[in-house]
Amino acid sequence: MLIASCVTRGSVPVVVDTACDWIKPIYLTDHDIDVLDRQTKRDILAHNKAWQANCQKQTRASQ
Repeated sequence: MLIASCVTRGSVPVVVDTACDWIKPIYLTDHDIDVLDRQTKRDILAHNKAWQANCQKQTRASQ
């Protein structure tokens, strides 16, 4: 016997992303640029680009 059922899962949980509240761009001094290795600079650049793509609009809107 085939029994079909329509199960409802209730309300869908709401996910609030608060990462932009605590993630900020990383700023470098001239000294930092001189002493950091190339890979660290690339990692910081990737972090800052991700922040810019995901959070910069929200930061401007909240000001």
